[in-house]
Amino acid sequence: MSAVDVATTARRGRDLLRRVPVTAGLVVALVVGAPLGTEAALGTGPGPLGQGRWWTLLTAGLTVATPAGTVVTLLLVAGLLGVVEHRVGSRRTLAALVGGQVAAGLVGTAASALLAATGDRWGQLLAGALVVGPLPGVLAAVAAASATATPLARRRVRVVLGTGLGMLVLYGGTGGDVHRLAGWLVGLVAGEVALRRRGRRREHAPVSRRESRALVALVVAAAAVGPLLAALARTSAGPWSVLSHLFVAGSPDSGLVRQVCSTTGEAADCRVLTGREHLVGLGPTLLSALPVLLQLVLAEGLRRGRRAAWAGAVLFTAALSAVGGAVVVAVLTRPADALTVLGTPRAGLPVVAVWAPLVAPLALLVLLLVTRGRFAVPAAPGTARRWAALAGGGLAAVVVVYLGLGLLLRGEWATPATLTRLLLDLPARMLPPGWLGEVLPQLAPLRGAARVLANWTGVACWAVLVGSAWVVVRPAVPSGDAARARALVDRHGDTALSFMTTWVGNRWWFTADGRAVVAFRVVGGVALTTGDPVGPPGARARAVPEFTAWCQARGWTPCWYSVTDEVAEALPGARRLQVASETWLPLGSLAYTGKKWQDVRTAINRAARDGVQAVWVTWADAPLALREQVVLSSEEWLAGKGLPEMGFTLGGLDELEDPAVRCLLSVGPDGHVHGITSWLPATRDGVRVGWTLDLMRRSPGCPPGTMEFLVGTAALAFQEEGAEFVSLSGAPLAFPADSADDALARLLEATGRLMEPVYGFRSLLSFKAKFQPQHRPLWLVHLDNADLPRIARAVSQAYLPHLSPRQALRLGRALLHGRRRRRPVPPPPAAEPARELVGSGQR
Repeated sequence: MSAVDVATTARRGRDLLRRVPVTAGLVVALVVGAPLGTEAALGTGPGPLGQGRWWTLLTAGLTVATPAGTVVTLLLVAGLLGVVEHRVGSRRTLAALVGGQVAAGLVGTAASALLAATGDRWGQLLAGALVVGPLPGVLAAVAAASATATPLARRRVRVVLGTGLGMLVLYGGTGGDVHRLAGWLVGLVAGEVALRRRGRRREHAPVSRRESRALVALVVAAAAVGPLLAALARTSAGPWSVLSHLFVAGSPDSGLVRQVCSTTGEAADCRVLTGREHLVGLGPTLLSALPVLLQLVLAEGLRRGRRAAWAGAVLFTAALSAVGGAVVVAVLTRPADALTVLGTPRAGLPVVAVWAPLVAPLALLVLLLVTRGRFAVPAAPGTARRWAALAGGGLAAVVVVYLGLGLLLRGEWATPATLTRLLLDLPARMLPPGWLGEVLPQLAPLRGAARVLANWTGVACWAVLVGSAWVVVRPAVPSGDAARARALVDRHGDTALSFMTTWVGNRWWFTADGRAVVAFRVVGGVALTTGDPVGPPGARARAVPEFTAWCQARGWTPCWYSVTDEVAEALPGARRLQVASETWLPLGSLAYTGKKWQDVRTAINRAARDGVQAVWVTWADAPLALREQVVLSSEEWLAGKGLPEMGFTLGGLDELEDPAVRCLLSVGPDGHVHGITSWLPATRDGVRVGWTLDLMRRSPGCPPGTMEFLVGTAALAFQEEGAEFVSLSGAPLAFPADSADDALARLLEATGRLMEPVYGFRSLLSFKAKFQPQHRPLWLVHLDNADLPRIARAVSQAYLPHLSPRQALRLGRALLHGRRRRRPVPPPPAAEPARELVGSGQR
């Protein structure tokens, strides 16, 4: 290494020490203390503290037990503590680290001593353990710092780390796991206390659909992997580690087999343990892992919001709950069965361990049922039949092979194999090896060929189920009504809201000749349409009265929502009410010249001067780094609003996944995404004639004029492509001056003014006015004024389907006080709409 390189490295080291001295000092201490310190001399726990060695509460954080553990700990210290120190400062980080390490040692030791005092076997193991490592203090610092983080970061950190630490204690259960969880809990309490002392209140942050799906999928995946990891870890002693014996059956100890198979043992237990001696090799291992893999596949489907994955996860978890209940009943009524079922004697098991086979899947089942509304992405029509064909056909083929080979090898079983015995034994072949304590196959293989058949039949069955499940949860190509509607939209969807016909959550009604389609959803007995019918002009006009009559025949109240004059004129006897003003920008001669275009022109010129680029992408093809930035800024924006994500005619990140949707990103010279807009196509006779603005998001701290730059650039690009118009969509309950011509319209306008502090509808309309658009009224067309209360409730539920009572109360308080309930941010410049306004994508 040259002198220059040495000097550069030294300078970087000094800079690092200056920025994060606490983190750097702890890393150095661990590197030096790893070879010098010993667990016996520095470790803490009930033993050392009982001997008066209180200093071990601090010295335990200066070493790690194993070399591999040292590497992992160094990475975690650098990755977690370094971020905390950079964010909150060295003094607070040092106080949280030292205080958390000491408090975690005291709390973890006290919990271990209390458990040991009850005679609990797990507690006795914890009481004799020595704990080393700085992670309890590090986790305490992270938890405390999360109290002042953004709502999104706080929720993600707490859910991910909290779930992981909880699972480690329940399934691993080592002294270190307990101390790390104690440090985490101490940090959470300390952070909240410090926040309240500073007089800061934190509003509940809503969770978006994507975020809640990801969090539920994380919990499902953790619950699936936990027992498997506990089985693979030699030191697992947690209260739920007994579940590992239900999935993985290791070769039993020879001494245990001799003891149970003695004259004093139970014959059934001896038979189980003897059978487990032969459950070794790849087949039984896969039989243990494939059910976990199936749960992971379902978790991936949950992350994508698939309704089929939710149904599969509910059925699978319900089955585990039922079998777990049977195990609990068996252990409670026949304590001796715990030896074979849970791999340990009943005596000394804590109550939480006895009930674990039932409580663990039942808690997961409750979580899935509570979050049911988050998984609304339907499978394509015929998916159930396709799954039944794949799963049924595959299982049938496995069964035929099993029966045929079983009969051919009838002499290689302890009991002669018959067709009936093979069929009765087949369900037991699918159970993981650990379940042999409850369900024992009656046919015992004697030699190699029969043993291979017995061990691999279940593997083949589970492989079929995993493969067919993946077919169900993967993204499906639209078919059936969805495909018919999409074909009409791609040919005749020339209005601003036509493309929303294709969105998830809609139902579709077609005219008798199939030339026109109406997208709608039924909420509280009200059939709400998503804009105008889609089809040729003549077919659209006929569809309006036909769909209205069709709804009345089924007892639904028809409501044409956000429709144009064309629909209102097609129902002469109906009443119309303006609910929004669509901002329409004709193209062909658009040029940003003159004083009225000054804001847009300035934004575009500033972006060019600063090296900001407008990048066109589709969501599927966008680089992962750009997508992650957009998701993060979008989630942070939503978490800061204090209200749940709106839907219906307001698109979100899920709607970006359609390949026909185009996204325009503002990307700085450093690769940072400043903002994003998404555009929905409008098509006439298969040709793109216009585009509608849907999603708008700005990143925190982005340059002023970001939205003006994106919208202005997009309009010019569409004009060059030959488009006829750009719709900036509408702002609900916000109308141009003097447009309210009756008492009810004036009432709606007053409602819009009342809701302005929360949603900023009027400010949004003012922002769009910078582009000198034409205004087109969007109507709510109904048949009877007496239906308006029901319609109003249906529209509210369609936009806010997951509004909780707490959030409704917060909304009411915000309206009464005339201000937003969100975290403080600097006021936006006068030339820019507020970030909540721009990000809402209101229509």
